[in-house]
Amino acid sequence: MVYKYCENRNFEDFASGRVLLHRTGYPNFPVRLAQEIFCRCMERIGSPEQICIYDPCCGGGYLLTVLGFLNYGRIESIAASDISAEAVELARENLSLLCREGLGRRIEQLGRLRDLHGKSSSLEALESAENLLGIVTGAAREIKRKVFQADILSPGALEGRDFKADIVFTDVPYGNLVEWQAGQEDALCLLDRLLPVIKDTSVVAVCSDRRQKFRSDYFRRVEKQAVGKRLFQIFVPA
Repeated sequence: MVYKYCENRNFEDFASGRVLLHRTGYPNFPVRLAQEIFCRCMERIGSPEQICIYDPCCGGGYLLTVLGFLNYGRIESIAASDISAEAVELARENLSLLCREGLGRRIEQLGRLRDLHGKSSSLEALESAENLLGIVTGAAREIKRKVFQADILSPGALEGRDFKADIVFTDVPYGNLVEWQAGQEDALCLLDRLLPVIKDTSVVAVCSDRRQKFRSDYFRRVEKQAVGKRLFQIFVPA
């Protein structure tokens, strides 16, 4: 894959389990690839400020939290949902790191771990946390966050929600760690289920394995590219 927007640099501050929280069973997403896809979506909506981004299969919220830190000045609000209550709880914790209060609590926790164990990993985590705090404190405003439990494949799951997403970006369940609870075939309707929370100018980026298909009369695909085992596709309203 040719990276047009995101250079190959050190992303160790975003390592899962370092400052961002991790639990077994919740896969992560390559940081550079996430930022590249985000920038491609921004190009298609004209790179406005103050955007809303939504992930309907957020898992532990790792993808959205990383994108929040990398694009703090461009993202006004983040919405995240998942069918799993446990995932929603973890996503809420991770996304709280995007505010001073939440990140401050994490720094205190890491400080206690350093004092208790004295490990170099705790020192490195504290350094990363301070770097992330610099992003948050240097911003004019904090990112608003909305996290809720929902089965995206269920009809009406997003009806009445009080947000409209400029970008929908999701890494859908596949592989050995997670699978669709409703079955892989039912994932065909994913795009249609998003209609209540998108605009005419919205962009939808979906990462999946190569077996999964998504069909809709309301969207057209404008980009498709394989990256390793992943396939990412970008859709816009038809």
